[in-house]
Amino acid sequence: LVAACLTQEEVVIENIPLISDLLTMADIIQELGGNIKIKDHTISVKVEEFKKTKIALERAAEVRTSAMFMAPLLARCGEAIIPNPGGCRIGARPIGRTIDGLAQMGVEVIYKSSDGYFYMKAPNGLSGTDYTFKKSTHTGTETLILAAVFARGETTLRNAAQEPEIEELVSLLNQMGAKIKKVDERTIKIEGVEELSGTTFRISPDRNEAVTLAIATIV
Repeated sequence: LVAACLTQEEVVIENIPLISDLLTMADIIQELGGNIKIKDHTISVKVEEFKKTKIALERAAEVRTSAMFMAPLLARCGEAIIPNPGGCRIGARPIGRTIDGLAQMGVEVIYKSSDGYFYMKAPNGLSGTDYTFKKSTHTGTETLILAAVFARGETTLRNAAQEPEIEELVSLLNQMGAKIKKVDERTIKIEGVEELSGTTFRISPDRNEAVTLAIATIV
């Protein structure tokens, strides 16, 4: 869903789960100015332009992946105002590894504890970089991949996460016109492009559902 916000054209995603997280993410896209259509287990996303660059705290509090919208907002608008993931104000919800990577790509970040928002700007656009995650991060890897798609030059992400959803995100982005390749198990190279096109993509069945049903069968 976040990847679909990188293009002005329509992206259709099939085999979606009709769960609250997905519906919340769809609501956020609509609040940012996008058009959403859901029919059965298919969703279409079209974001011709962003009408705002700030994610509402109420929505962000419902789903951690709301922070990932920083990537398309920075890439297309040059700024993003993102609340702490999950809206949590107690304890650490570290996205520092993601922030560090974006800083290397030319993003200026200010965090205000008074309102819990990250204020991000990329006054000179995004630039390719060679970044090593100090610790593997699933959403961090995905977010930096999304940001690097439009960055000038080449970006190399090292110690990247290996979850199958990341492989699937790369497949979707390449289908949209990105230039991403996995060099080895934990190294991903992204060559920046100027634009992406719309597409239709079918996501795989959920691995957690498969394991749950397998355990239920054993029981």
